[in-house]
Amino acid sequence: MIMRRILLAALLLAPVAVRAEAPALVTSGSVTWGLAATFPPFEYIDNGKPVGFDIDLANMIAKKMSLNSEIVSFEFKGLVPALLGKRIDAIISGMYINAERQQIAGFVPYLKVGNQIVVRKGNPAKLSDTTSLCGHRVSAPVGTIFEIAAQKASAACTAAGKPAVELLALAGTTGAALALSQDRADAIIVSTPTAVALMLATPDTYETAGAPFDNDTSVGIAVDKSNPALLAEIDKAMKAVVADGSYAALLKHWNMPDSSSAF
Repeated sequence: MIMRRILLAALLLAPVAVRAEAPALVTSGSVTWGLAATFPPFEYIDNGKPVGFDIDLANMIAKKMSLNSEIVSFEFKGLVPALLGKRIDAIISGMYINAERQQIAGFVPYLKVGNQIVVRKGNPAKLSDTTSLCGHRVSAPVGTIFEIAAQKASAACTAAGKPAVELLALAGTTGAALALSQDRADAIIVSTPTAVALMLATPDTYETAGAPFDNDTSVGIAVDKSNPALLAEIDKAMKAVVADGSYAALLKHWNMPDSSSAF
């Protein structure tokens, strides 16, 4: 009897293991990822199939979580409503993290994005960084941070007593890239992933000039704030993908600059 009382007391005093809350999933056994397959090299359609950096990363993360990976395509503007409506578990779609989005979703950062100077193959003007743009023709999409970057570079040129940048602001990246290929511009300023996409599509037409700059925009996986367990699991899996070298290999595979690493 005494021994039974001792055992009962030991059981009552023993620490109780608290089971971690399992993440809620749209489909049991799978992570359902939402994306807009219109943003190479993050995600785009190739031979009728969605491919890209984000899709490869999503598959790696799901594998670390011992889950299947299901990809669902939406228009970009429909991704957040799909997340909040619980039609998808997470968004992985080259989504920039900003204060507005952080109010409605938790994020796992996985990439850094900056600005990149792109020139014609062979770099005929021998450009290297923003200080080398003085007196040259630079095109950028109108009303974007890239146009502002060109204006900032021009102001620095004139402040240093050098010729201003001859800015050609055009509607969209496609127009700016076309102006560069037609020798109506010596360089364009675009985002680092856009530079990768241009060279992926037409490797004999463009190349980068110098290192990325203003590399301070984070890209992340968005998860509904009502599902913190899933956010934690994705974050844990992301760290595991980094730790085993898969993340670094993925950056290299998609020709992302070293500065793109968020780790």
